Amino acid sequence: MFLFLGVVSLVGCSAFRSANTNPVENSNTSNSNVNVAPESGGGKAEASQDIRKVDFKNFTYEPQCAGEGTQKVTVKNGEFSREKQEDGYVDHFYFNVTGISYGDLNGDNAEEAVVLTVCNTGGTGNFSEGFIYTLKDGKPSLFTRIPGGDRADGGLRTARVENGQLIVESNDPGEGGGACCPQVAVTTRYDASTGKLKQVGTAIKRDLFPSQRVSFPKGTSGTTITVKIPAMEGKRYILGARAGQILDVSLNTSKASARLLEDADVTENTNGFSATLSKNGDYTIEVSNFEASPLDVTINIRIR
Repeated sequence: MFLFLGVVSLVGCSAFRSANTNPVENSNTSNSNVNVAPESGGGKAEASQDIRKVDFKNFTYEPQCAGEGTQKVTVKNGEFSREKQEDGYVDHFYFNVTGISYGDLNGDNAEEAVVLTVCNTGGTGNFSEGFIYTLKDGKPSLFTRIPGGDRADGGLRTARVENGQLIVESNDPGEGGGACCPQVAVTTRYDASTGKLKQVGTAIKRDLFPSQRVSFPKGTSGTTITVKIPAMEGKRYILGARAGQILDVSLNTSKASARLLEDADVTENTNGFSATLSKNGDYTIEVSNFEASPLDVTINIRIR
């Protein structure tokens, strides 16, 4: 899976958890690793930006991921960690701020702050949650929460203010993914003007690993592809081959990874792999970018 992160991502599966005392109203579509750039939002150039003076990376939050109730967690430079010796085991708790953006959500001509976080309670799960703050009497006050989830199961990717509405992108496992590995991103638009999230329109889904078929130039046994892969996303390349052939794949960077989705005798090597193919038919090469920013990748594919 992916950690945004950004979002933190640990391999493994666990059940979805999202304690939410402020449910989304009129949510007719499910909210199925994250850095969010600051935006003025709301279409009001003169909106007060006083809330930007609040240091949300050195701030006290009350996340709902730590148990049945909330507890206060104070981050320093955007991070908090705790280890506590229990009877026979060590209790771990980590909480990180993964993104902050700004915009006027309630039409009062003053910005709110949208803060995305992720926490880990010692297992494989990484539980995201969003906090929206406004200023009251010059002090930050919780306006509403953005419900998240565990990695692929509703984990928050980004959140921003656009034309006075809250735009949230979250993860979905898709048809073939598990809790570790989102396959789909879901973008949902909300009206948050009342302090409750009311969905506007229909959520939009997009594939995090779009596929394309690869063909070799006539008279050759391979090709080179250069592509820009967005942060925490990937690409899939499909090609036909015969049993007994060897597929060689190499990348120009160690920041991306390549794997073969079908069964084969695979040998990993520096920035790629070689695979002896076991049957006639299509094979899929998946190239992933686990970085927090887009990545230019050159992919060399050869069959021999």
